[in-house]
Amino acid sequence: MPGGNWYNICFSDRNLPMKARTIIVTLFFLLLIIVSCQKDHTSKIEVTSDYLPLSVGNYWEFELSGKYLVKETQLINGKEYYEINNDYGSSSFYRKQDNKIYVRELSAHGKEEMKFDLAAETNDTWTYGAGYVTLVNRNAIVTIGGNQIDSCLEFRFHNDRLVDFGSEVWLAPGIGFIQQSCQECFGSASATIQIIVANINTKDIEFKYLLPAKRSI
Repeated sequence: MPGGNWYNICFSDRNLPMKARTIIVTLFFLLLIIVSCQKDHTSKIEVTSDYLPLSVGNYWEFELSGKYLVKETQLINGKEYYEINNDYGSSSFYRKQDNKIYVRELSAHGKEEMKFDLAAETNDTWTYGAGYVTLVNRNAIVTIGGNQIDSCLEFRFHNDRLVDFGSEVWLAPGIGFIQQSCQECFGSASATIQIIVANINTKDIEFKYLLPAKRSI
């Protein structure tokens, strides 16, 4: 039984003063509390949903920014990536491993970086591109017209090279990309861009009662 030796030391030795026994027992339980807190602090968040379904043929179509299509898979340096094309003719290469999503932006030969950490805790931050990414909310609610999507992950991107910088991406469980925001884009000081329709694993998901894009001048 764990702790049995402590019990024997404290209570079997009749020559040990009662005050000393009390101090030893108190220190023992304090040690248990400290160990327990350390385990809780380092525990990993369990990800029970697929926050970015990657299958050839999946797509996400947004107002203003158009469609993002999983075109095909490619083997790069022995690892399988999913090529995602957009309506502007550029491609990025995504792969998932251990609840992390790695990306090679714009080119299969580009530098691989971790873009999303699906198991991160709120306010966890990591470097990405010319700046960094922060998970600002693990339970964000995104409302698109008459649809409410719960338990979304909200990531904030910062670009140190720009004076007015900052963009956000929301990932929804079982859907993936669902909302974006950006500054100095689409002719506005800022814009929130929402999904219109998605096709996930051959299933169409339509977001009806879509509201116009939210813009700030």
